[in-house]
Amino acid sequence: MSDIQIVRAEDPRVGYLEAAGYRLVGESWGARLRLPAVPDLSAVERAVSRAEESGIVIRELTPDDADALYDLELANNADYPFTPATFQAPPERESIRSLWESGKRVFGALDGGVLVAAAVGQVVDGIGDNDFASVLRTHRGRGLGTAVAAASIIAFANDGVRVFAAGGAGVNAASLGLVQSLGFQVEEQWRSYERH
Repeated sequence: MSDIQIVRAEDPRVGYLEAAGYRLVGESWGARLRLPAVPDLSAVERAVSRAEESGIVIRELTPDDADALYDLELANNADYPFTPATFQAPPERESIRSLWESGKRVFGALDGGVLVAAAVGQVVDGIGDNDFASVLRTHRGRGLGTAVAAASIIAFANDGVRVFAAGGAGVNAASLGLVQSLGFQVEEQWRSYERH
C-alpha cells in the first residue's frame, strides 16, 4: 500500500517528506484569470476567430452532442497525464450525458461536423471553473484547445463572471501554455509525494 501526500510547493512539510524518504511523483498547478468589471474580451475573442478562419466551427454544445463528446473523451483519455492530484477517469457514456444536467456548459470545435476539441466548465461560487479540455490528437497544435476555452470564458463573462480558475498537471506544458495565453496567472503549485 502506498502513502501519498499532496502539499503546496512552499509548504514547510516538503523538506520533511523528502528527508523521510518520500519521492516526488507529480506536480500540478492552479491558475486564475481576473477580469475587470468592464472586461476587454478582444484577445479571447481573437482565439475563437483564428480557429473559425481556418474553417472550424466553435459553438456551445448541447445534450444532443453527448455521444460525440463521449467519443472524443474516449479517444483522448490515454493522453491525459496522471498524477495523484490530477487525473481524468475513463469516460462513461452516462457521466458524459449528465454533464448538462449538473449545470455544466460544454464548448466544442467541429471540423466538418466532427467534434475535435471540447472544454467543459461551470460556475462555482461565482468563479468560472474549467473541469477539463481536450483536443483530438490529429488536431493538436492548431489553437483549438485555446479556442474552446476562450468560448467558455466569453460565455461566462457575458453572464457576469469575472474570475476564472484552471489547473493541471505540471507535465502538461500545452495546458499551462493554453491558460497563460488567455491571461491566466499561476497562483499555486502542488507537489505529490509517495512512500511505499
